[in-house]
Amino acid sequence: MNTQFDAAWQFFISTFSELVVLFVLISMLVIWLQAKFPADTIRKLLSGGAGYFTAAGLGAMTPFCSCSTLPMLVGLLRAKADFGPVMTFLLVSPLLNPLLVVLLWVTFGAELTIIYSLAILLLAVSAGKLLQHAGFLRYVSLPAVSGCQNSGCSDAVAQTTAMPGLWLLFKQALQQSVSFLPHLLFGVLAGALIHGYMPSEWLAATAGQQPWWLIPTAAAVGVLLYVRASSMIPLAMSLVAKGVSLGTVMALTIGGAGASLPELIILKRIFQWPLLLVFIFLVFGTACVTGFSIDFWFAAK
Repeated sequence: MNTQFDAAWQFFISTFSELVVLFVLISMLVIWLQAKFPADTIRKLLSGGAGYFTAAGLGAMTPFCSCSTLPMLVGLLRAKADFGPVMTFLLVSPLLNPLLVVLLWVTFGAELTIIYSLAILLLAVSAGKLLQHAGFLRYVSLPAVSGCQNSGCSDAVAQTTAMPGLWLLFKQALQQSVSFLPHLLFGVLAGALIHGYMPSEWLAATAGQQPWWLIPTAAAVGVLLYVRASSMIPLAMSLVAKGVSLGTVMALTIGGAGASLPELIILKRIFQWPLLLVFIFLVFGTACVTGFSIDFWFAAK
């Protein structure tokens, strides 16, 4: 029991501290980018059919975890970027970054890495297009910018071209991060309890029979956990060594990296329930489709 409590407590302290620092630093970067590149420029880059691939490329180049993508998400939404490409970025960023791709390539080989990368890109772009076409932007509620008294204030912030100094960047980023602090605190606390008291080793216990429901279960467990995709690789290796299929391992990796309970709690600050539930379904569905595809591909060889 003490070991579980210690694991949960250490996870809470390290993760909460790390995310607060990341939130402030990434918010500073986003505010600086908004000052350097006006909203019109961002809208042009992330609009039309090419905007989805630009967003996917941006996501692939940003080695963020599922939680630390959120300041960038808010910045893109404030700049009035097209909603579909923004959602593509949200899905791609934690799942397809250079570090993860290299780790997958070295650990599992080129074939699995290529299948994984293509599946993530295809599903993320398709999901972004469907969400924009269905008008899910109406379920976004951005937090008010500190000091704003009217609805046009956030647009003015996004469109400013004056380059703020470092201290002003820090103050604005801190104000933005504070609005997420209660959700961040509660989310990390929930993640810590799961991390400490729901070990993932039990997944290997059913590896022998490989029942069909193992991949959806792994995807669902992954969504509850808060683990970076790169941190999932050592766990994935140990599970494969115990006989768990590659598809099940990749479903766990995608579920754990693409979403997490802390991220979902923080996202509730931005997304209304219909959009939040659809986002959960998209990550879960992506994990399942990719997992079953990988198992089918290697079984057919």
